[in-house]
Amino acid sequence: MPSNKLHQAKVLLHRPAGRGYYRLVLLAPALAAAAAPGHFIMLRVSANLDPLLARPFGISSVITKRSIELYYRVAGRGTSLLTRVTPGQMLSVLGPLGNGFPVPDKAVTPLLVAGGSGFPPLLYFAARYGKQARLFVGSRDKDCLPPAAVMKDLRSRTKAIHYATEDGSRGACGFVTDSLAGYLARSAGSEAPVIYACGPHAMLASVSRLAAEHSIPCYVSMEERMACGLGVCMGCSVSMKAGGYKRVCKEGPVFLSSDIDWKDRVVLPVLQRK
Repeated sequence: MPSNKLHQAKVLLHRPAGRGYYRLVLLAPALAAAAAPGHFIMLRVSANLDPLLARPFGISSVITKRSIELYYRVAGRGTSLLTRVTPGQMLSVLGPLGNGFPVPDKAVTPLLVAGGSGFPPLLYFAARYGKQARLFVGSRDKDCLPPAAVMKDLRSRTKAIHYATEDGSRGACGFVTDSLAGYLARSAGSEAPVIYACGPHAMLASVSRLAAEHSIPCYVSMEERMACGLGVCMGCSVSMKAGGYKRVCKEGPVFLSSDIDWKDRVVLPVLQRK
């Protein structure tokens, strides 16, 4: 289990990564040693209490077992303030937090599905277990895909990459779930796939539906708004099929998709394209 220790992490590198993303590397040896794919941190973006709450970030990589790498996009006041951080500064970091992806069996073919800004935990997964993995990545258009350097790294770590953009500017035209559905139909019975996905709720619900239709195990990393990161406030809870709720920050962020009650979540249509 990850340690919930508060760390003082030194900023080693912080710069734009392209396509609106920033790359942040933090020196935090104890945190890096305990991290695994799917874990996240709560990062306080300033030394004062403005903003009051720390922000959650998925760990995208561990570098030389002493530092962690993060990718983020400006999405509000917190991440806007984070862009002002410079190398040499010290930041308060809580983590690693949550439960990560299970280690895949050597006999399975991992199918990694990333939508929107959901690639960081899958980048870390690919670094550990991506040799036989196929990556399905989708976005609104080519300019919203992960940074070029990230995609180059993923190409070197995975068996194949399948692109999908809603406007057709890169790869297949449609949702990433369309691309995944087509592949599952073509490859039925030829391998033992397991799906690992991270992205918007609607995408995850659709991936879960596809996994159920094909009787494929599917693990999803949920992206919820968080306040404490420790399971105290219950603000990130999700409804479970067996009844009750589980906290994304504590029991998650990774769940078996068949355990989640998706009935109140929007499901993307799987488009039939010729």
